Amino acid sequence: MGRLMKYAFSILVAVAIGLGLLGWLHMQSRSSQAHGTLTVYCAASLKKPVEAIAANFEKEHGWTVSLQYGGSASLLSAARVSKTGDLFLSADDGTIADALKHGVIGEVISLVKQRPVVIVTRGNPKNIRALDDLLKPGVRLALANPESASISRVVRKALGDRWEAFRSSATVFKPTVMDVAADAALGSVDAAIVWDSVVPQFAATESVNVAEFERLEENASVALLKSSKQPAEALRLAHYMASPAKGGHIFAKNGYRIAGGAVGDSKP
Repeated sequence: MGRLMKYAFSILVAVAIGLGLLGWLHMQSRSSQAHGTLTVYCAASLKKPVEAIAANFEKEHGWTVSLQYGGSASLLSAARVSKTGDLFLSADDGTIADALKHGVIGEVISLVKQRPVVIVTRGNPKNIRALDDLLKPGVRLALANPESASISRVVRKALGDRWEAFRSSATVFKPTVMDVAADAALGSVDAAIVWDSVVPQFAATESVNVAEFERLEENASVALLKSSKQPAEALRLAHYMASPAKGGHIFAKNGYRIAGGAVGDSKP
């Protein structure tokens, strides 16, 4: 009789363990199903820090972050046409204003500040000191396409009628600011106009500050897309990007100047 009771008890223990394991697996399955993918349209100039921020967010919160890069204007067009996505990161205030005008975005959070500068090969072999030096014979200039990239839209507006001279002088047009910066780093052009935050990402280059750009400061911001099917989690990621202890720390580490619109630490 004692042996039979021991056998029955061992069976009950095994069943309990089995049920407990099944319950745990069910909870894990539900937890896995609760997490999904957040689609983020990200301006090319923000790629390096945003990739690091997204990787940390994935580890901490279990969501996958799908990043799509390009010029701010091109990304806004893609979001408008596709009516998909969760967050939009723009490199300038003007594109955010366009997105608001078209009813594409909701909440906006400023992340970092950027200013146009001239990028040249380290040592500045063409001795470029002023903006008009870019128009000298023999200077190969690269510009980002203003129809797709924020940097050239901002500069075109600031220069007004003078813009046409630089557009005509350019030997290379590329879709994004990172493309023209890479050309300067490789030495395939002598100079390009880029955001100041981009220069530290290319060790073979240096920046030249010109008077015309000294006051051209733009906010790079993250905005919630109204197309988001998971706005609560999308906003969690947006606040994570702006948190001084999370995204803000990574932006600062990469040489970006934190905007005053950054929010406090994101909640877990």
